[in-house]
This record gives sequence, C-alpha cells and structure tokens, in this order.
Amino acid sequence: MAVPTQRFQRKFAISKIPQTNYATATAGDANFRQVQAKGDNFVSEQPNIADNRDYATGQRQATEQWVVNHDASINFEFDICSEEIGRFLLLAFGKVVTTQPNVGDNPTVYQHVFSSLDPTVSAQLPVATVIEQAGAALDALFPSMATQSLLIRGEGPQRLGAAYSGVGSGKKVSPSTIVIAALTNLHYFYQSQVKLTLDDGSVITNAATAPQRLNSWEFGVNNTLALEDGFIPGAGVFQVTGDPDSGEVRSECLITDQAFLMRFNLRLLSDSAFLAALTAQTPIESIFDIVGPEIDDDFNHQLTIKAYKAPYRTIGKTTRNGLVTMEIESNVQYDTVAAKDLEVTLINEVASYTA
Repeated sequence: MAVPTQRFQRKFAISKIPQTNYATATAGDANFRQVQAKGDNFVSEQPNIADNRDYATGQRQATEQWVVNHDASINFEFDICSEEIGRFLLLAFGKVVTTQPNVGDNPTVYQHVFSSLDPTVSAQLPVATVIEQAGAALDALFPSMATQSLLIRGEGPQRLGAAYSGVGSGKKVSPSTIVIAALTNLHYFYQSQVKLTLDDGSVITNAATAPQRLNSWEFGVNNTLALEDGFIPGAGVFQVTGDPDSGEVRSECLITDQAFLMRFNLRLLSDSAFLAALTAQTPIESIFDIVGPEIDDDFNHQLTIKAYKAPYRTIGKTTRNGLVTMEIESNVQYDTVAAKDLEVTLINEVASYTA
C-alpha cells in the first residue's frame, strides 16, 4: 500500500572530502557525512526544455519538445559545529592548509587555514557529491556541487548558523546506494563564544566586554560561477551516458569572481569612533574569534575569521531595546602589505579535509 512521504523522513549527506575531479562522483558509505539540514528544502531538479512552437509545422502549439540540459541545486541551513564546518569552508574558499600547532604535546590537534583559490593555478573550485533521501520515494545522488555561497551568522543565545547554496552538474543517479550514518561527538559553536575585534592601527575594540555588545553578525563568501560555460560543445556528457536525447550535463563549473560579506550590529557608545571611521574610510582589520569547548589544556575548538583590510561601507543607525545601535557593513579589500584579503582558521581534531 502506498503511503505519503513525510517531512521528518528527509536525510541529506555530503562528501567527506571533495571529489577527485569535477566529473567523478564520491562513492562508498564511509565517504559521506550527514548534513542535519533545517527547514523544508530539497534538491531542486530542473530539465531545461526546448520545443518547436515557432517552427513551420502548420500548428499554433508545439508538436514536439526535447531536453537541452539539466540543472540541480541545493540550499542547506544548519547549525555550525567545529568538525563539519570545515568541509563547507573548503568548498566555498577553494584552498586549505592543514598543520599541527604542537604535534609533540598535542598530537590530536589540527589547524586548518582556508583561503581563496589561486586563479593562476586553477579556476575550478572543489566540488562535492550530495545525497538526498526521504523514505522509499526519494533516494538520489547528485554529483559535482560547486558552492555559490556560504553564510555564517550569529544572533541571540543559540548555536551559530550557516546557509549553503550549491549547483551541481545536473547529473542524477538513483538510487544512491548510500547508507547515511548519523553524526556523533560534535562540538557546536554558540553566539556567546563570539568576540569581535576591530583594529584601526591604534585602538582595538573588544566587542565582548561591557558596555560593548555584539548583537548580531554575518560573514559570507559569494562565488560567481560560469554556469552556462559548463555545458561544453563536444564533451558528449549526458544524463544517460551515450544518449544525447537525455540532455546534457555540465563538464565543469569554473569560478569567475569571489566576494566577501562582513556585517555586524553593535551598540553605539558615547566614545564610539564608528561614524568617524566611515567618513575617513579608515582601513580596519576585523576579526571574529569564536572560542569553543576545550580540546586539552593548550587548545580549544576555535573558528577565527580575519579580514586584513575592511573599511566600513555603510553604517545604519537603529535601536534595540531602547538603545541606539550601529548596523555596519564592511568592504573587504586586498591588503597589499599582508598580501591577503581574508582567511579563516579552524582548530579541531579533524586530521584532514582533503584526504
């Protein structure tokens, strides 16, 4: 007897490490990690259709249609934990360098520094395979998901959250044959663990100490992808291998631009220099530092987001519980002295996000 598929049956997973190349999907249960997605989103599948309505058929309406190509995309929202956020940071940024800060005394502690992909080396971001399951009705594998955006944010006494948006090759494999294992032993980050430091060269403002207050904040990576150029003439890559009538799927998905969003809401204090910094376009070093649970006596799970040169782009004045606040958006720029624009450092006990 057929029964309806219910919302609670949804399960998602993503590649434990990026695919070996754009075309080759990840395989094997152990190579996937569950994504505890919030909300009601599913993978969006779209065959792009053409028809012969404007052809000389003698009929007003189309008499034939065919599949040109395929699209597949997903939007995830999830709580941020130390172990899993690194997978999404690598997919969004493109590059990671992993070291052990003190391998002798702290052999389980690893430091991962995420930064932008070097365009002189490659324009292909790392991609992942996504699994979608919901009871007997849905069980599919969607390879080659490239990241359009990753947003990290915090507000109120709760876990920090993230929103991920990815676009795949359009290929779909069903059933996935993957058994999704539940996540265990995770260390989550909370808004109460966040400190904002603003350094204009002479004064450092700690926005975690009264009367300073960091009410809310957002950090985002926004990637511009050459989606249409992914359908390569002569590639011969189709939804069904060897069948051009099944519709083309992408053979690549190159990044053409990358921009960062840095926004935060702070109390306006009597000695505030925010508005003066906006007028003077002061080059400010901005750091979000999230210190989580202890790993050992020397290290904690920690996430640090550092923009080396981020003058204020806009400042909006508003109120919160009767107090005046500043809604500030920074313009993240490239610092020629540091030879960097922005990087994210993650400390945890994950040995690698690439192997």
